[in-house]
Amino acid sequence: MTSSSRSKRALVCLLAAATFLASTPASAQRTAQDIASARQLYNDGITLRDKGDLPGALEKFKAAHALGNTPLTGIELCKLHQKLNQPVEAREACLSVGRIGPIPEESQRSKDARVEAAKVAEGEKPKMSSVKVKVTGVPSGFQPAVAIDGVAIPAAALNEPRPVDPGPHVITAKVGTGPETKTTLETKEGEAKEIEVAVQPPAPEDKPGPIGNTSGPAKPATKDSSSAKVAFGLGGLAATIGIVGGLVAMNKEGDLEDSCRNKVCGPGEHDALSSATTWGTVSTVAFIASGIALGAGLVLYLTAGSKTGSAAPRSNVGFTLRGLGGTF
Repeated sequence: MTSSSRSKRALVCLLAAATFLASTPASAQRTAQDIASARQLYNDGITLRDKGDLPGALEKFKAAHALGNTPLTGIELCKLHQKLNQPVEAREACLSVGRIGPIPEESQRSKDARVEAAKVAEGEKPKMSSVKVKVTGVPSGFQPAVAIDGVAIPAAALNEPRPVDPGPHVITAKVGTGPETKTTLETKEGEAKEIEVAVQPPAPEDKPGPIGNTSGPAKPATKDSSSAKVAFGLGGLAATIGIVGGLVAMNKEGDLEDSCRNKVCGPGEHDALSSATTWGTVSTVAFIASGIALGAGLVLYLTAGSKTGSAAPRSNVGFTLRGLGGTF
């Protein structure tokens, strides 16, 4: 294959990647303003941390990670939760680093952050304590509303241990419009505790409602929106396979340039030629699949927004700017 042909194949791969980025809704992409804000918040967090203002630094790192979603923002957020003896939050922040897709041009600092995050997450796990709440006095047909430290427990998880940080905790429970029952307990690192909370009966005029999650009002179904995210994810995966396949095919074809003169290869090069052709086919098929998935995702995304009568919610797909993970 000539260098001109290889250049054309490279151009096709780049154009396909650009098409993928362009076809993702604007709300699913980090903007330049988001990245600039994240960088400033990250630097502010470092300054506050070094001055000893850990609560102030925590808020900065939370905001920086929400906007930037990079290994560097994630590891700093994780380590600050660790300093504040918050193993539940520290572990989750570190695990979030592992969910950020790596990129070829990722900096060494980001690579090191991934390794460190995995170690910290594993070390924080045994420090987490748990609380299991047993609610008594609930009238037939009613669903209690239970919260730990102001965070509602989903109805499906009421009978399960709830991970918490070591320290004091406030448990509240109520049924309907009945009075709230409040109790406190304290947990130590790695300790699992159970507590029984007796609720007061609701007013006589209260009627049992549908059994379900009492953590908040029912939300409209977002099946189309969720389907759109899945479609974008599949489209992104297919595009990645297409790009990788195209590059592998180009490399293999380039290796054959010296061996195959005038596009005629000897028996010794047949396996390599077959492999290059296979990778080229994989690349082409993957790009076609990517286009189909992204097109379907875009339709579902726009349809979901129109069905709810308001603008579609901001997506967390975030494929395009994760590559900035090494720029902080």
